[in-house]
Amino acid sequence: MNRVLLLATGGTIAGCGADSVSVNTYTAGVLAGDDLLDAVPPLRDIADIQVEQVANVDSADLLFQHWRALVQRIRLAFASDPDLTGVVITHGTNTLEETAWLLQLLIDDMRPVVLVGAMRPATALSADGPLNLFQAVQVACNRQARQRGVLAVMDGEIHAAAEVTKRATQGVGAFTSSGAGPLGWVDDAGVTWSAAATRPPTPFATLELPKQWPQVAVLHGCVEPPGVVLPALLKAGIQGLVFTGTGAGQLSVVERDALAAWPEPLPLMLRANRCGSGPVYRNSEDERLGLLAAGSLNPQKARVLLLLAVIAGWNRNDLAALF
Repeated sequence: MNRVLLLATGGTIAGCGADSVSVNTYTAGVLAGDDLLDAVPPLRDIADIQVEQVANVDSADLLFQHWRALVQRIRLAFASDPDLTGVVITHGTNTLEETAWLLQLLIDDMRPVVLVGAMRPATALSADGPLNLFQAVQVACNRQARQRGVLAVMDGEIHAAAEVTKRATQGVGAFTSSGAGPLGWVDDAGVTWSAAATRPPTPFATLELPKQWPQVAVLHGCVEPPGVVLPALLKAGIQGLVFTGTGAGQLSVVERDALAAWPEPLPLMLRANRCGSGPVYRNSEDERLGLLAAGSLNPQKARVLLLLAVIAGWNRNDLAALF
């Protein structure tokens, strides 16, 4: 029998509305993980599932302490139980991709960690949470899920942590993997993979997470951004900065001049883009200002990477070598 650890953190999948037709107005993180499991009796047929409640919040309200607790619990579970098949995490959709990417950078084990959420609360007509949860456990129990890193399962699609992103505010098909496409699909026919397993890197596998995390900000590119914002952040002593640049990660002259004029050492900085897909390439002029290209990472995932890089004590050369 497969054995799965289910870590519940709340979100819409555990949310409740006033009635069955309330799909936009509801409270996230109401039901406990045991309630989610009890709502899907067929799960008992495919795995012996141990449920633990890590948090019960809207994922917009997740804290660094929740991330730290998840990492510590997963590491301990894999280290202490060689017969554990995998881990499933129920999670709100708003920041699911960030948690998935964080875990990908930190969890070094061939066994799958699968995140799953829902776009409709548990009380809604045609709630998508129960089927999503069943399919997430299906994937976690699939032998070919090993060596694929951290995964997300939504609406019958299996996504890699590095690629998955929430693309829409409504609809059960709100998640996509820009450019790469899903790693596979899951339904009543089982789990189907689009390619052979390729284990992604885990550059912070041995990193211990502190109670106090660094401050890393995200700036959104726009026409003539306020000139006071960037200097204020630098003066406040932020330790990392992600620019959500226009186009292929381009900064405005306002931002470039502010960086050039700053008299003190600059924090670690990455350039992502606001387009939603497509890479950001290296640029020698930007690198002279201390700006590194974030590649295909979106701004929120670039921020997660910077958080861990700062905790690990990386410098700009260390970060550049990763890309």
